[in-house]
Amino acid sequence: MEYKIFGCKTNKYFTDRWAESPLLAGKEGVFVSSCVVTDKAKSKWVRFAKQRLKTLKEGEKLYLSGCGSLKEGDIDGDFYAIYPELLPFRDKIELLPEDPEDPPLSNSLLWGERVKDDNGYSPLLLGEGLGVRWKDLKFRLQKAAITGTGLHTKKFIVIQTGCDNFCTFCLTVQARGRHKSRSAEDIIAEIDDFVASGWKEVVLTGTNLGAWGAKSSEDVSDTHFPELIEEIMGKTTLPRLRVSSLGVEFVDNRLLELFRNPRLSAYIHLSIQSGSDSILKSMNRHYDRAKLLQVLGGLRSLKREDGVQINIGADLIVGFPGETDSDFQDTLGLIATYGITQLHAFPFSAHKEHYSVPAGKFPNQVEERVKTERLDTLMAEGERVRRSFLAANDGKGFRVLVEGKGIGWTQNYIECTPENFELAPGFVFEKRAIVEGVYRFCL
Repeated sequence: MEYKIFGCKTNKYFTDRWAESPLLAGKEGVFVSSCVVTDKAKSKWVRFAKQRLKTLKEGEKLYLSGCGSLKEGDIDGDFYAIYPELLPFRDKIELLPEDPEDPPLSNSLLWGERVKDDNGYSPLLLGEGLGVRWKDLKFRLQKAAITGTGLHTKKFIVIQTGCDNFCTFCLTVQARGRHKSRSAEDIIAEIDDFVASGWKEVVLTGTNLGAWGAKSSEDVSDTHFPELIEEIMGKTTLPRLRVSSLGVEFVDNRLLELFRNPRLSAYIHLSIQSGSDSILKSMNRHYDRAKLLQVLGGLRSLKREDGVQINIGADLIVGFPGETDSDFQDTLGLIATYGITQLHAFPFSAHKEHYSVPAGKFPNQVEERVKTERLDTLMAEGERVRRSFLAANDGKGFRVLVEGKGIGWTQNYIECTPENFELAPGFVFEKRAIVEGVYRFCL
């Protein structure tokens, strides 16, 4: 089976789960994890899918998961109406739920007749003459997901999915549905088994990560995300924990204090989107510029126990409807002022193709030419600040977790190789090892 991932870390996590799933055992073809964050993102996976569908051999199929196949967390029954260009290939496409543990309500060919047992309705797996009870299959999936033999050298763990916030630029609610959290017990058990297999880094991820434990992602005061990190630190021996993209509204003093711990990666990626008050309000974000500056200032003044400088990344959108030059400067100025080095930036997408978002119908749409110019300016500034950050870390000592292909990462997410990292005596740069040495930007 060939695997192709488009989009976010959540897609990476669920792709690993599908790769280990007995549901795909013996299947031939290509698995595609799709993304709908922008029209450009949609066109990428659709174009790839069409190309591969034309080359599939007899008996092979394209297995599609991710946001492109979903509506409110289930297989989208209107998929071929939304993607008519894929209709001619319908017999070669298998639509899948996001998680192999989720029995779809729709007619996925991987699932058979629903039967009633003591635990409620359970599907039967269509296999080689064998029906597998859902409760037995779920256990097998859980065991397969923690073996550490997936597609990635680090473990991405989805701790929640969905969102209740209805940001005016976002399709997430339409695709993944409403906010829901996994239990701390399940998360910690998955980490324990992963560590027992010899792995050393977990990345917590989700659709609205900071809302973990809250009844609704709109209720910032109800989050229990800091408690989860405290439990992971206290109940596991995981050497390194990293946090994926966080909503600004969920970063408080308690969470900031946790980033002093050397076991928590000195890298935080914030879902900022804009530095302008008026644009944040139009986006229906749940924070304002004052909160944003408070969080960024707190991160920049934070002193870690290991002395490592915090590295900050950000999700940013340019060209949102109504964004003026002044609004854009409010966003651009954040990069140098607070040393934001890792930019996930893209132009606002009105989603004219396949889906729509509220902001696509707002007045004062920004011209594509202006979006492109602003994005280029933003990325150039990000690169300048990134190089400045790397230069400031030249000659400093770090602990590097080595992944495959001769690449490793410092505590604050600086990429290291044998060419730019001088190993301390007695250390060898090999996969899964945590090594000590000095980073050299000039090499």
